[in-house]
Amino acid sequence: MRPEDQEVPPLQRTSTHRFDVRAGDRFSTLLVMTSNAPDPYPVLVSVFLDYRQVEFRMDGRQGLLHYVEIPPDVDLETPIEVPIEGAGWHDLFVVVFRSPGQHPEAEGSRVPPHLAVGGRRTVVCSGSCTPVPTAPTDLLTGQPVEGHIMNVWAFALFANDSRPPGHRLLLVSDEVCESQYELELWASNPSEEMRDYLVISLMDYRQVVFDSSSVLHLRMPPASQFFVSGRVLAPLTPGMHEFQFISIADPYRDLDKVSFIFVYSVMRSGIRGCGDR
Repeated sequence: MRPEDQEVPPLQRTSTHRFDVRAGDRFSTLLVMTSNAPDPYPVLVSVFLDYRQVEFRMDGRQGLLHYVEIPPDVDLETPIEVPIEGAGWHDLFVVVFRSPGQHPEAEGSRVPPHLAVGGRRTVVCSGSCTPVPTAPTDLLTGQPVEGHIMNVWAFALFANDSRPPGHRLLLVSDEVCESQYELELWASNPSEEMRDYLVISLMDYRQVVFDSSSVLHLRMPPASQFFVSGRVLAPLTPGMHEFQFISIADPYRDLDKVSFIFVYSVMRSGIRGCGDR
């Protein structure tokens, strides 16, 4: 929300699809969060700029992740500031991780929509506003398949498993005592139109490298799906750690033309760190 709209009724506030700032200035706004929970609701707040997780200032504190307890029945309006490097068009979104202290060991407690992630995108223009002409990441193209295709954006699967993908969701792993952990990304597009989306991988709410990249760009033809095998750095401490893929539809486009303005993750996978370390 724009600070000048703080006293304006929500339905009358200025659009937040795009913000313009002077070159060299920080992006300063109010982050609005609300909860329907009867008690204060814990979340972690993170900001991604041009699809990279960045440090930002929230309520006067600098950091990569900010812990907040949202009061019940209140719209919590908190000032945030994000440094913008370089003139031109920048994609920016805030991600809110719900219940960060929960680490369920039961697989049923991780099945969607449990522990889903939500966020919303905006465009910040610094000085000028020239959209990115081409995607700066390599494209991975889905393969057409026959038969029913699930609407899967980005699920983590157990690797080296011959079962159908819907039967090998990575919900909770065994203990991982190696330096890296192998898993598989499952993506699909059941619609009749081409879809582009980015996939970002996170371990314990921090962006990490998967398949040699911290951002994967998928181009999904109609009725297609895709499997990407890769490795992530394994957790270095015992206990349950949280891994997830986040999906962003139609990257590098004007938000008036995208199919889905929100950032989405359907679940978190629990990966057990080795207790013998």
